[in-house]
Amino acid sequence: MILLDAIDKSDDQPSQKLIAEVPASLHPVNRAQTPTPSLPDYEASQAQLRPTRLSYDEIKEKRTRRRKYLKYSFYALTAYFVLSVVIGIPIIVTKYKRKIALKSNPYSSWEDNSPPLPPNSITLGDAPLRISAAKQCNTWNVKDRPDGTMLLSELEYHIPSNGSIFLNTNITYATNTTYLNQFAGTLLVNVNQDSTVSDNVVHVSMHHSSRELGNSTNVCLMETGQGGGLYLFAPKTLGIADALVFNITLLLAQNNTSPRYIPQLLCHLPHFQHTYGQLDPQIAFGDVILGGASSGVYVESLQAESAVVKASSAEIRGRFKVTQQLSLETVSAPINVDAHLYNTGDKRAPTFMHLTTGNSILNANVTLYLAPYNDTDGGSDDKDEYRYYRGPHFLTHAETFNAPLNIAVAHDPESITPNLRLRANNNLGNTRVSLDSRYEGLFDVATMFAQADVFTWDGATLDNHYDGDGDDDDDDSDDDSDEDDVTTSSSVSASATSTSTSPSSSDSAVSKPGSKVRMFLPSPAVTTTGERATTTGGRCLEYDSIASSEIRGWVGIPPRPSAYGNRDFLNMSLVEVLSSIAGAQLVLEP
Repeated sequence: MILLDAIDKSDDQPSQKLIAEVPASLHPVNRAQTPTPSLPDYEASQAQLRPTRLSYDEIKEKRTRRRKYLKYSFYALTAYFVLSVVIGIPIIVTKYKRKIALKSNPYSSWEDNSPPLPPNSITLGDAPLRISAAKQCNTWNVKDRPDGTMLLSELEYHIPSNGSIFLNTNITYATNTTYLNQFAGTLLVNVNQDSTVSDNVVHVSMHHSSRELGNSTNVCLMETGQGGGLYLFAPKTLGIADALVFNITLLLAQNNTSPRYIPQLLCHLPHFQHTYGQLDPQIAFGDVILGGASSGVYVESLQAESAVVKASSAEIRGRFKVTQQLSLETVSAPINVDAHLYNTGDKRAPTFMHLTTGNSILNANVTLYLAPYNDTDGGSDDKDEYRYYRGPHFLTHAETFNAPLNIAVAHDPESITPNLRLRANNNLGNTRVSLDSRYEGLFDVATMFAQADVFTWDGATLDNHYDGDGDDDDDDSDDDSDEDDVTTSSSVSASATSTSTSPSSSDSAVSKPGSKVRMFLPSPAVTTTGERATTTGGRCLEYDSIASSEIRGWVGIPPRPSAYGNRDFLNMSLVEVLSSIAGAQLVLEP
């Protein structure tokens, strides 16, 4: 049965079940406009769910700033990590290597713990001066007087004695050979024996081949803010028949009571023969700079804080007494020097000595003086004073090639035992260094393809029972030796005993493999003073390594400073005797 009335009513009136009632509290959602009808993006939906006063553009800008901050923070952390790896790892590796090297080998390299030596290149003189700046020129007392085949002109200038002194010229090292064959000069510097003269006097005599040459040469007196001096303006070119010869004498004024102090003496005269008389002790210099390319430099006696001599292709010979620096440099010419190095402690710095030549012999006698430590404050704890006093007090370097190198080191009787760092380096030539009985410290004698030797005087004996600091368990080294034992053979040569590695039945020095060879030197008992406690006793020679091409060890008064927890170990002296193809010898004098 079909009820049509019910169907008609459902068509005219909608069913209450199909009509959804919308609460009045809900408002329609405002969606962001998009090109296509879709759901809002993430930023818009978040902005709608979290009410804020910021607009969408402001929120987007804020997020951009946050992203940039995170990006830059990441870059900073990355850079920090990279720098830590690049810088930190090498430092850690270096410290680790030094720690290992300290345990295995106390002979640290020269550059590890030593202040740098003075530079090899020294600038001689100031910039060239002009004639217009001269105080006076060519005030000849004698002019063009015939003297044999040449003409003679003479003059004399007075230089104030309260300032620096310089003797300079416009002649350079690059002057051509033809010019130099026609030019010559000599320089004599000495103390004026006339004590009534208060100024320094410079006398110049000039021999010239013609009047035209004499007129084109200017000898001028110059004055600067620091002092005064002489300047030679020679012609730039010389004819085939021209000849020019200078003889310059500088007499320094003296004091009657105390040495006269001159801040600086600069003699930059290439192709001159330099001769300096006995200036010490009447004259004391601050800085001395002497340049004599292609001319020798001879010094009878000179005292200065710093002395520098450069004489290419010419000999350097003399006696120098310095407190800060001594630098002698030449090539293809010998160096024969008697150097007295004084360290008074005023500068809290080491005293340097640098000797270098090539293809010629180098002989040096070095005397060391270190002033006793004077604690005026009654036990001051100043770390700088403590650090300075521990040294190194003297840094010395000598070098040549294809010729012998000989250095003898002695200590002044009034000196305390200093910290000495010495390196004697040679190629294709024999190297020999001798040390007096005051030396205490390490030594390293090494060659590349030759014999290394350590010489002591006759009578040296071995004490296998000596027990020093830092030794391993080697008390049983007095057992009977066999054919495999490491021994030091003694052979007399020039009244000395040579130490080398070879199997021998000699019982003068025997030790087990891996143990140290010790010898007491036959020297009288000595007393050492200084920072270490006063100790009286004989010297002991201890070998750490013995090979045909290298011998290393220690010499001094026992006990030997230990490498572990002992500050005296870092204050030990070190002498290195190095050569390549020729031999190397160290002589320990009684």
